[in-house]
Amino acid sequence: MAAMSLFGLLLGLLAVAASAQNPSMTGFISIDCGLDGESGYTDKVTQILYLPDEPYTSAGVNQRVHLGTNLTSIMSYYANVRSFPDGVRNCYTLGPLVRGAKYRVKAEFLYGNYDGLGRPPTFDLYLGVNLWETVETGNYSRAEIIAVAAAEIMQVCLVNTGKGTPFISELDLRLLPDSMYTLVNSSHSIVFIGSRINYGGETQIMYPDDPYDRLWQPVELGNRIRTVARVNPPVGDEFPVPQAVLKTAATATSLSEGLSITIVGRPNVANYLFIYSAELQPLGDNETREFSIYAGDNLLHGPFRPSFLQAQAVYLPPPSQPQGLTYYLRATANSTLPPIINALEAFTLQHLTLMPTDEGEVEAISNLQDLYRVERNWVGDPCVPKNFTWEGLECSVNASNPSRITSLNLSHSGLGGRVPLSIANLTYVESLDLSYNNFTGEIPAYIENLSALKILNLESNNLSGNISKTLYKRSQDGSLLLRINNNPILCSTVDLCNATKKKKPIIIPIAVTVSASFLVLLLVVSIVCIQKRRVGRTQKNTQAELYMEQQAADGNRQSVGKGKRLLSESGQFSVSDVVRITNNFERPIGRGGFGTVYHGRLKDETQVAVKVVSKSSSQGAKEFRAEAQLLRRVHHKHLVSLLGYCNDNLALVYEFMPQGSLADHLSGDSANKTTLSWRLRLRIALEAAQGLDYLHYGCKPPIVHRDVKPSNILLNENFEVKLADFGLSRSFTDEEATHISTVVAGSPGYLDPEYYKTTRLTEKSDVYSFGIVLLELVTGKPPIVNDSKRTHITQHVQSRLERGDIADITDQRMQGDYDVNSIWKVIEIALSCTSPNSSERPTMSTVVVQLKDCLTVKSSGDFPIDIATDTLAIIPPHSMARISPSAR
Repeated sequence: MAAMSLFGLLLGLLAVAASAQNPSMTGFISIDCGLDGESGYTDKVTQILYLPDEPYTSAGVNQRVHLGTNLTSIMSYYANVRSFPDGVRNCYTLGPLVRGAKYRVKAEFLYGNYDGLGRPPTFDLYLGVNLWETVETGNYSRAEIIAVAAAEIMQVCLVNTGKGTPFISELDLRLLPDSMYTLVNSSHSIVFIGSRINYGGETQIMYPDDPYDRLWQPVELGNRIRTVARVNPPVGDEFPVPQAVLKTAATATSLSEGLSITIVGRPNVANYLFIYSAELQPLGDNETREFSIYAGDNLLHGPFRPSFLQAQAVYLPPPSQPQGLTYYLRATANSTLPPIINALEAFTLQHLTLMPTDEGEVEAISNLQDLYRVERNWVGDPCVPKNFTWEGLECSVNASNPSRITSLNLSHSGLGGRVPLSIANLTYVESLDLSYNNFTGEIPAYIENLSALKILNLESNNLSGNISKTLYKRSQDGSLLLRINNNPILCSTVDLCNATKKKKPIIIPIAVTVSASFLVLLLVVSIVCIQKRRVGRTQKNTQAELYMEQQAADGNRQSVGKGKRLLSESGQFSVSDVVRITNNFERPIGRGGFGTVYHGRLKDETQVAVKVVSKSSSQGAKEFRAEAQLLRRVHHKHLVSLLGYCNDNLALVYEFMPQGSLADHLSGDSANKTTLSWRLRLRIALEAAQGLDYLHYGCKPPIVHRDVKPSNILLNENFEVKLADFGLSRSFTDEEATHISTVVAGSPGYLDPEYYKTTRLTEKSDVYSFGIVLLELVTGKPPIVNDSKRTHITQHVQSRLERGDIADITDQRMQGDYDVNSIWKVIEIALSCTSPNSSERPTMSTVVVQLKDCLTVKSSGDFPIDIATDTLAIIPPHSMARISPSAR
């Protein structure tokens, strides 16, 4: 029976391997710029999914090219453009990305007289804060760069230089293995000049023939030769040239002529070449093909003999001439055959001279931008380059360190509410001007901690309360210029309105003739007012406790409410509450795609986690509302509990999970984290599956989490699971719906390839992501394995299963302490979950049943579970029986 099960598993593996999508597709972003509507399309030739500009940019205008433009036999995205008639700099934000990973970014521009002016524009193209190139479109232009992602997003910006309106036809991004293009690092990028050339080819080579979607253009040169045999790519992983390119080549027409190759380089920069050459014809005993490569009369490489059906990459550094490069392949005196070339890549090496603004400050200023919908030139990086610094900001720009915001001026901006919490993260700010707005409430306590602050202008607002002693003292000793005039209810007990002029407070004498009865009445009124204020504060500080009681009374309701309100007032915190709870944001405990998480304590010392939502992704506010609404309406023991929220500054208050996330324990980065036993991993998997099963089948209509991964699986003190981070979650429109059409979102490595291709979101997308989590629990490896090829974890496991060695797959930190039958069963579940075809994946209900079966395997594990009640039986560590590996 076991043999049959293993045979079935191996057949399933072969089917998955035959139909699996290339793992690099999870790192694909393809934008048809100017495409109308909210849904994309799949290209008929490449099967690549192209999406409209949303949510990558909110600027610009969709346009169609002129009706007379010949669009026959070319890509669909050339039919339209997105133009940017307003503003100097307009940007696309691409992400989420893997920080430190290598990406190829390509932009195409087909003018097609879309504006009827007949004058193609010239404009600058930036990758982040560094100039990529100047685009001189003519009728068509193409730009390509390979760079390392410094953050989880990458921006491509079009800059109007006064020579016409910038526009773009297509923009795409592709994840590359770290082993490719080793010249690229955090300080240098590669900019390609012209197209990659496929000598001897008759058609252009693109995806899927090239899994990284590079375009190889056919060029006729000399005599064309080809082979049907396999040609091995260059040794190593740096140059994975497609077979379709290597199987064709060009040779000189005669031994004496040689081959001449001219590359149109760029002025005043170094131009480099990769030349690929393989012998495609078997040579006789008396035949020799040997040649050298020259620039003019300067020998660059050689003599060189290509190997039969084995490509070699020749790296040519730049010669002395700056542009108009001509290279010559000349036969040596020993050669009986002319030179041969299969392909080449031409590029420049670009030094990234500018560093972007500090990430924390970008997040802070983006929070302000989203909160107040700032209508200024707030696009791209806030500080860099200097000529694009956001209006109202001044920055310190340093070539070797991230830029910092030193001055923020939001005067006369029509702003209201409490002074925003995001300003607390501008730790280098020296001048803060919030004057002539409608800010209310007290001056936040965190202002005192802005140690670099020299000027604080709060004039002409509606602030209340008293100036703190710290600010007053700084204003008196001259270290802070404080302006607070025209705040009618500020300084109610101590008059500091003239503190910036270093004048002592004026004490207004009370007439001694006031009657004793009036003084008594005044004293009584004052006591009543103070008492009311204290009661109000007490009520405010107990809001979280009241909300927790309400949650407990609700129990495990298995329904989704229909209301439109975000949360009830009992769950609302003010900005000052959040500052107090987090002790002025003293202890960050995590950072996610949509915000920083801080440790906090309620007044009764209950520990909490406070997520202050980031707006740098342009969707932070949307995710905040989605998460708050969902967690307010659904309740389950394996979903994290929301205790309250702060609407002013988009902060969410959760129950604290002292054991962190599953990712913390699988990464092995911290010596303080527990090495998870196999039994405990199984229990974590089961409880996470139960939480997802509730979302899919316990909620009416169903909910898809859409971002299942170990960092969103939190663990309490007993390692019990709570699913978290519901900012990307989507609810079905009704119970009968089969899918949701939505813009693709998720995390690289966990993203369902079928959802990526079709934009049709179903519960099976969560099943795919959960299958990746199961493989991580087995192997202890991330979804993209950190090897030279950046192998996807499904392929990593499949390649080792073929050898039948389970020990080579499992996490070495478990030291063989597991039941082999249980491991095999979980791998089988995981691979069925990650089937490329969603119809072949099980439901989460089925996965729950299968995982319970795994836990009932006869074994004395570390944390046995009573399956009937799903309760955890804690056994002292010294009495735990060890599991001995058994044969399959």
